This record gives sequence, structure tokens and C-alpha cells, in this order.
Amino acid sequence: MEQKHESDMTPKEKRQAEIEKLRGMSLGEKAGYLWTYYKIWLLIPVILIIVIWQGIQIYHNVREVELLSIGIADTGLDTTSGQEALESDLLGLLGTGDKYEVITLDTGISSGDDSAAVMKRATVMGAGTMDMLICGEELYEEYEAQGAFADWEEILGEDYGKYEEYFDDGRLELSKSARWDAYGVVAYEPVYAGALVGADKTDVFRQFAEYFLSDMQ
Repeated sequence: MEQKHESDMTPKEKRQAEIEKLRGMSLGEKAGYLWTYYKIWLLIPVILIIVIWQGIQIYHNVREVELLSIGIADTGLDTTSGQEALESDLLGLLGTGDKYEVITLDTGISSGDDSAAVMKRATVMGAGTMDMLICGEELYEEYEAQGAFADWEEILGEDYGKYEEYFDDGRLELSKSARWDAYGVVAYEPVYAGALVGADKTDVFRQFAEYFLSDMQ
């Protein structure tokens, strides 16, 4: 039988010819052939999945309401459960129950002076997306000298006097709070919490302070 030229074949005959061609190939040859001649069709479902996933992520991020973003320096090992409990409790304290509300904890901050640690701190602080920094004395003093922290007396107003003994020269010393210690997120002392200038979350900062200091009243 005279073999038809491909251009003379009907679509059905072309499909049949392709099937016959593939039947004579090994598994590796089939994969190579399909990728060479049909990769665009193989990639379309993958591209669609990626686009849909990104769309969902963008939609979620647009609706997301970040109540408080906290950087915690030098977190201890095996403190995941404590971090999760802290995040959950703060969400309950500050949130309204909206499923899109979130508390963000960045526990990747280190007080070390190696290039990676310095770069991480510079990136986080420079981005201006963090509201509060919880850290040890040395790191706190570094940023305090740069004027990075808001005045807790201004934040708490008339209530500052109720908690004054738990402040060290105007610094909120979390390590004096039994409630903070219960989370076991860090192993060092003293632990200070600094509300970052420009965060514009005075009410949230006030609730945060009262939550951790009220257990001592």
C-alpha cells in the first residue's frame, strides 16, 4: 500500500500514525519524543496550575490583615510549640475572629555579628514591615541608640505608673513576666520588647504590654 504523505493525512490518520510510532519506542524514547514535539501541550497544565495557585495566594494576601509583626531574636531550640502558643494567644487577644487576621513572628533574627546575621537584621529593620522587636540587652541598646523604639510611657499613658516597676530605664523587660516565661521561646535574660517607631499601632502595643504585665498585678 502506498504510504501517504503526512500532509495528505486526515487528523484521525495523523493521530493513528503517531500512536504507531510511539508503540515502537522504548519508555525513554517516548518521553524524549513527547518532550521534543509536544512540550508546549505538556507544559500548559503545569502553567495553569501555577497561575491558579499564585492567584489564590495573591487573593489571600490581599485579604490578609496583619495585626502585629514581631521579630524575636535568638530563639531557643525546640521552641516551636511555645511560638505557636504565643502566636495563637496574641491572635486571640488582638483579633476579632476574622479568619484573615494574622500574627507574624519572625524568629530568624540573630544578635550575632557574622555577615548573615547582620544582613538579616538590616533587611528586616530596613523593610519597615516589623512592628516590634523582642531581644536581649546588647541588641536592644544597638537599636535604642539609633532611635528605633517608641516611648513606652507615651504608649501606656496614665497606665504606665501601674507597671513602672517592670520597666528598666523605660524598657519593657519581658523577662519579669511569668506569662512570657511560660512560652519558653528564649533562654536568655534580660528580655526586652521594643515597639518600633513608625509602626503606628499604639493600641496594639498597649494591649501587648498589659497582657504580659497584668499577670503580676
